[in-house]
Amino acid sequence: MAFHKIKIVCAVLMGVSITLLSACSGIVLDQDAGAEPEIIMRYAEVNPSDHIITRTGKYFADCVKEMSDGRIEIEIYDAGKLGNDAQYYEQLRIGALDMYRGNAIALEGISDMEVGVLAMPYLFRDNDHFWKVCDGEIGKEVLADIQESGSKMVGLCFLDEGARNIMTVNAPVKDISDLRGLKIRSMEDDLLCDVIRATGAEPVVMDYADVYSALQSGAVDGAENPVCSYYSNQFYKVAPFYTIDAHTHSPSVILISEITWKHLSEEDKKILYTAAEKAKEFNKAEIEEAEAKAYDKLRKENVKIIQIGDMTKWQDAMGPVYEAYAGNHRLLIDKIRNLR
Repeated sequence: MAFHKIKIVCAVLMGVSITLLSACSGIVLDQDAGAEPEIIMRYAEVNPSDHIITRTGKYFADCVKEMSDGRIEIEIYDAGKLGNDAQYYEQLRIGALDMYRGNAIALEGISDMEVGVLAMPYLFRDNDHFWKVCDGEIGKEVLADIQESGSKMVGLCFLDEGARNIMTVNAPVKDISDLRGLKIRSMEDDLLCDVIRATGAEPVVMDYADVYSALQSGAVDGAENPVCSYYSNQFYKVAPFYTIDAHTHSPSVILISEITWKHLSEEDKKILYTAAEKAKEFNKAEIEEAEAKAYDKLRKENVKIIQIGDMTKWQDAMGPVYEAYAGNHRLLIDKIRNLR
């Protein structure tokens, strides 16, 4: 039986509109049977090249290339070169983008997927609890639900981007009361906006690419990001106060478009799953060191780092968020909380 070699590619170019992207089939037949590689997939990332999550994506791509003997190549487009976070999810769903590293907190806003539960504030006790959930049966169930929910996406594995903390421009946040009335940037997500509101601050939705200039100009008083993102994107230069409140520790997910997925052979799907597991272990081993290095570099830049001691007031403030978002997932939330 003869097979055409195919390249799974996305006709996504910087500045191309979603309308145009929707016309992209995602599949191009390569008539040159001697061409290498056989399959090319585009993988998008919003963070810069030195970010731990971007480096994990590159490690994943290297594993896929090695395991497929060069038949499959994954091209990494970092720093938002192909669009923004919201656009990437839409591109995945229509097959205009092959892969993206998403995050549970943004996925929560797309549909009623179980993965959104993992973005709930103060859900995980610590890093060990985070990985017990993501690596165990709960994690497998939640990953499978991404596709089963009808999202048009397939989740390959969880990654750790780090807990999200508050950065501010003019003054340190030492207590939750210090956030009252401050304008804090949020991604376009109702849950994160309500988490910010629960602290007494005012969420301001904007694209990730606009955060630096908004902090610099005073359009917002602060934002929130994991420490590696805070450092890699140089937000500390315009928001030199960083408060470790860990309001959410939402895992990232390596996602692939279901349209792309269905065009892969079972052998190639197995390669991607295995490479994703390797990438997860790489990420798990690297994230702690990456965060420690980020904090060391931030201290050298004279960033004021505030560690919240007693989190009781912060956790108690999230009651309305759980009332609004727990919905049909209360049993899953209890299961996660009770996991030891």
